[in-house]
Amino acid sequence: MILKLLSTLLLWSAVLFSPPVIFSQNYYLNGSAEQESCNCYQLTPSQKEQGGSVWQTTKIDLNKPFDFAFNVYLGCQDAAGADGIVFMLQPLSTSLGVNGGGLGFQGVSPSIGIALDTWQNVEDNDPAYDHISIQADGVIKHGNDLAGPIPASATSDNIEDCAWHVFRIKWDPVTDSLSTYFDGVFRLAVKKDIITTIFNNDPMVYWGFSASTGGAYNTQKFCTALNPVYSSGLTSDAVCLGNPVTFKDSSTSFATIKNYYWDFGDGSTSTLADPPPHTYAQPGIYQVQHTITALDNCKSTPFTKAIKIGDKPDVSFHVFDTCQTIMPRLWIDANVSVGNIDQWKWEMDGVPLSTTKVPDLTKVAPGNHSVSLMATSDIGCVSNPYTGTFTVLPSPHVAIDADDGCENVPVLFAASLTDNLTTVDKWHWNFGDGTFSDQKDNSHTYTNSANYPIQLSVAATNGCEGTFEKNVFINSVHASAGRDTLVIPDTPFQLNGSGGTIYAWSPETGLDNPGIANPVGNVSDNITYHLTVKTVEGCTDTASVNVSVFKGSAIYVPNAFTPNNDGLNDIIKPYFIGIKTLNYFTIYNRWGQKIFSTNDMSRGWNGYFKNEPKQGSSYVWVLRAVDVVGKVYNLKGTFILIK
Repeated sequence: MILKLLSTLLLWSAVLFSPPVIFSQNYYLNGSAEQESCNCYQLTPSQKEQGGSVWQTTKIDLNKPFDFAFNVYLGCQDAAGADGIVFMLQPLSTSLGVNGGGLGFQGVSPSIGIALDTWQNVEDNDPAYDHISIQADGVIKHGNDLAGPIPASATSDNIEDCAWHVFRIKWDPVTDSLSTYFDGVFRLAVKKDIITTIFNNDPMVYWGFSASTGGAYNTQKFCTALNPVYSSGLTSDAVCLGNPVTFKDSSTSFATIKNYYWDFGDGSTSTLADPPPHTYAQPGIYQVQHTITALDNCKSTPFTKAIKIGDKPDVSFHVFDTCQTIMPRLWIDANVSVGNIDQWKWEMDGVPLSTTKVPDLTKVAPGNHSVSLMATSDIGCVSNPYTGTFTVLPSPHVAIDADDGCENVPVLFAASLTDNLTTVDKWHWNFGDGTFSDQKDNSHTYTNSANYPIQLSVAATNGCEGTFEKNVFINSVHASAGRDTLVIPDTPFQLNGSGGTIYAWSPETGLDNPGIANPVGNVSDNITYHLTVKTVEGCTDTASVNVSVFKGSAIYVPNAFTPNNDGLNDIIKPYFIGIKTLNYFTIYNRWGQKIFSTNDMSRGWNGYFKNEPKQGSSYVWVLRAVDVVGKVYNLKGTFILIK
């Protein structure tokens, strides 16, 4: 069975090369072959077990070169399609080539065959792809080919693709070279004196095509080339009105071209191969047809291309007056009947401005301006320039004067006009905390420290507006002079201030530097220091600290307490003067049981033991403590719990 791959569709065309060999219109048809048109033949219908051949009735002389171009059609069925066609040279008869599996070539000897084989016969060493090969003397089994097999197409493994393809065969007797091309791409060549080695010195041979089907089948056809083609010499076959179009024939025909016919699509025609340059009177898209007739009187189908004759774009616009930095309203009217406008050229005041359809006019200076536009279509047709004018009014420019401030302290807001072209008559402040004002200058108090975005919107008497922004930082300050402290007379100690960036202690007595946060002091008597702190915004706050000078230590423990939760004398604990460390304060009942102990100088006993209140009775306490100069206290005593 055949192995196939998908293919791409290819345009069909053909080429005839000089020197030409002119043939009569007489062809001999065998088997299933049928003539479909003047120059086209069906070799097999899309049926099983078919075979057909078409032979030119007049022999050609291989002492002369030929360059044949055909259009071949291998059908539409890929996996189920078969079998292929062969171009043959043979001197025997015009009734050959109808047997099936051999494509009409098998057993024909002497002969040269160039096969387009679309079925994989494994017994003949066929490859899986649709292939081309050059073989001799009717031998179809690959292995002794003159050339090939290789894929018939350079771009696809499948040529049964419902498309016409170019099949070109070229013979050069000077170099004894036989070569073949498929869709304009060289495929195979063999250098061999075929007149001597194949045809026994007889140069006169018939040429023809044979084809066959078997259990699989396809419609298989060929045509002698009759392909009208022309070029216009234009990029994309388009030109602007008023420019002539030069049509140049590049048709191909198997036989010499006898007649030419042109229809330029505007009612005018020509019968010259290369007509004189043609100028169209109106823009439009013209379907230009070219038809040829060969020397054998076969007439081609017309070759048609659309030729675009473009017109100048018609452009106009209007720019409405605007304020500085505001994009003006821009109305553009641009039309072209053929093609599309794809290029824009704006100039303002004689200077290039933009190449976009809508230019940016937000940066235009105040004043009167002239703007011009030229548009170009994708065909290259350029419009006449169109010019318009507009005015840009000056917008107000305002400066905001406002400093950073402090909580609960008024901040002054002032505005000043910085241009000399406008007069502002409307002011609107947004202070960033949900409050607003329509006064030019304001005093505003913030109750919370934060960074506030300030916005001022203004309107000038010329109708132009402006919005200006500034951030105002509102700071707060909370002074701390540290905790009250006990110091030793005439011994250095350090104060601990915080809360600001600028510090001032008073009085300055005993301080090494009253202008820093943490000065070192040295005093012999008790003193109270006052601290004033400031921020860079000018925010201030004050705090105080008491410094007590140690002049002796003492410990006092009450001899009774009343834990009745009345807020008075509910806890028993020692009272310390000049004591630095408490090692322990422990309480025992009269039986020697420990019921409370702590080394925290701030704690005491609340009269409970194991979550139960104790009854009135007497208790014993002991403690050990050290004062600030290192003196050790070991004390004990008694107290009464009163209910």
